[in-house]
Amino acid sequence: MRYLKSLALILVFVVSMLFFVQNNEPLSTAIVLEFNVVFAHLYSLPLPVYILVLGAFLIGALLTLSFLLVDRVRMGLELKTLRTRYADLEDEALSLRTLPLNQSQNQPAAPIVAPVSDSSTPASAAATPSEPSADSGSSGLSL
Repeated sequence: MRYLKSLALILVFVVSMLFFVQNNEPLSTAIVLEFNVVFAHLYSLPLPVYILVLGAFLIGALLTLSFLLVDRVRMGLELKTLRTRYADLEDEALSLRTLPLNQSQNQPAAPIVAPVSDSSTPASAAATPSEPSADSGSSGLSL
C-alpha cells in the first residue's frame, strides 16, 4: 500500500509539472484582483495565474490539515478517556472475580415472611419452645 501511495504522489507531481510547463504562457499572464464593497474599493498587485493557483492549493491544504489535526486531537483525547475507563472496568471485573462466593453480600437476601397467626390461640401461647420460661427458675441448661 505504501508503494501505491508513493506512485500516486509521483504521478500527481508529474502531471502537475506537465500542466505548468505546457501552459506556461497563459499561466504567466498577470491578473489584478479587485474587491468592491459599497465603501471600499480594494485592488491587488498584478499576480500571475500560477501564483493564484498555487496559493489556492496551499490554502486548501492548510485548511484540510487543520481540520484533520483538530479531529485527531479530539479522537486522541476520547481514546485516552476510553482506555482509562476500560482499565477501571477491567480492575472492577478482576476484583469481582476474586470475591468468594459464600459472602453474605454476594448472596441474595432471604425473603421476609410474616408469621401466620392462628386466631384460636392467644399471642402469649405462641411462645417458642427454645425460650426458657421465666417462672421455672432454671438457668436454661438441660441435662
